Amino acid sequence: MACPLLLIKCMAYLPRYEIIYDDAYFHVTWQCHNKDWLLQWNWAKSAYYNLLLKYKDKYGVEIYSYNFMDNHPHLTGHLKSKELFSAFFRVVNSQFARIVNKQLKRRGQVVMDRFKSPLIESDEHMLTVMAYVDLNQHRAKKVAHPRKNEWSSYQYYAYGKADPLITPSPSYLALGRNPQERQREYRAIVDSLMEHRRLMNISHTYFIGNPDWVLKKYRELCERLGRKVTGAMATRIMGLPG
Repeated sequence: MACPLLLIKCMAYLPRYEIIYDDAYFHVTWQCHNKDWLLQWNWAKSAYYNLLLKYKDKYGVEIYSYNFMDNHPHLTGHLKSKELFSAFFRVVNSQFARIVNKQLKRRGQVVMDRFKSPLIESDEHMLTVMAYVDLNQHRAKKVAHPRKNEWSSYQYYAYGKADPLITPSPSYLALGRNPQERQREYRAIVDSLMEHRRLMNISHTYFIGNPDWVLKKYRELCERLGRKVTGAMATRIMGLPG
């Protein structure tokens, strides 16, 4: 299954409204304030999970995959409205901050003000991003294999473990005719990425998709911001091994 990606890292922080639009696919991550380890405890991860579950339907957000690290989460999915999308994270993150501060008897910021949310071209490319997300604990050497991670979507996609937070990605459902086939194919995708780590890094980019689409979106963005596209701007082509 080939899925060529072009990832472009060009500028400092940009407002989300310059990147995300209605009916889009997303990959969200945010850091705890000062990069503190405020997600390291199971009670904190459970609290964040339950808040996502509580509000996702109200705000029209589908969660395709997730992975909770000790100082930041990763989430992928589909949004209906960029305004509702921002409101969703305002509600979830503010309530999470109150829970953490109360539990730790502390005051102050918990979640950094700005979360990152690169735009993903299509659900086809979402599969690649989902596999990347499920491998985060493994890449950080927290677990030997993603199946050892309690706080990710890997068990759902690879083995069919029930998970009410997840709406299965359409491209995942297209991997096979039955759950067993789909799970086998997903495990193969993740295992392939584990063997080709250097080919997969989507942490610092604005657009994820086919090269022509990414370059088009990048040029449009630069035009809106009044900036020039130059050869000095870093580009990197990445692919999912077949």
